[in-house]
Amino acid sequence: MATLVSDKGGGRAQYRRRFMATRSAPVSRRHHYTPRYYLERFQDADGALYRRDCETGAVVLGNKERFGYKNQWNTLRNPPPGYESDWAEKRIAEIDGLASALLTRILAGDMPADFRPIAYAISFMVHNQPRMWRELEEKHASEVEHWTDDWRLVVMLNAALEAAPDYVPPYYAVQAIDPAEPGLRFLTSSNPVINFENRPTMLLPVSSRHCLFLSWDPAHLRYERKSFPCGRDMVVGINQTTLTNAWQYVYSSTPSFNP
Repeated sequence: MATLVSDKGGGRAQYRRRFMATRSAPVSRRHHYTPRYYLERFQDADGALYRRDCETGAVVLGNKERFGYKNQWNTLRNPPPGYESDWAEKRIAEIDGLASALLTRILAGDMPADFRPIAYAISFMVHNQPRMWRELEEKHASEVEHWTDDWRLVVMLNAALEAAPDYVPPYYAVQAIDPAEPGLRFLTSSNPVINFENRPTMLLPVSSRHCLFLSWDPAHLRYERKSFPCGRDMVVGINQTTLTNAWQYVYSSTPSFNP
């Protein structure tokens, strides 16, 4: 079986081969387009997570299991020979498992050069979710109205695989909230990647206390695989951008969604 991540390289082809592999592990009907391992890092000490709907303003108390999923979202209704109906969900679960393990290492201070597991997980969060499909239906109705659910799934998964290398930065660092500021926290959303126009950088909140800084600018070489403190003004600025950037849902470890 092909290895998904290798420090010796191999690129997109390795991910695609692993994604095409088959296994028989049990899979839940709840298919999380915002992964549970990701939402878990924004829960409070008691495992609670608050979600605000940007369209209605409603705030709901839940946890990583209750949010960020749609039943059977990654199910093949009419799988071709040799494939199971939950084939795609199993492959995504494998990618999420590798991304979760790498993120745990990074937040513990061990920052490997190979960032690809998180890059692929980011791409699936961005490109394979209900909001993206809804936008396609609204803006390109005549082009997608004849698509079956299976074809929709194949197109969105392929888009995620193709775009994933775009989320592999030459330089990355961790911004950690200053321990002297216990009242601060990062927000996140169902569109978690903050992509700045005309700036070769991205931000990705990865816990209520940490945010990844991704850069394609050689001027940021000095930050490569380092951790640096994030003060109040920077946290507020990142949270304001998260609120603006959110597609539908914003998540917080507290009932407040103020930046």
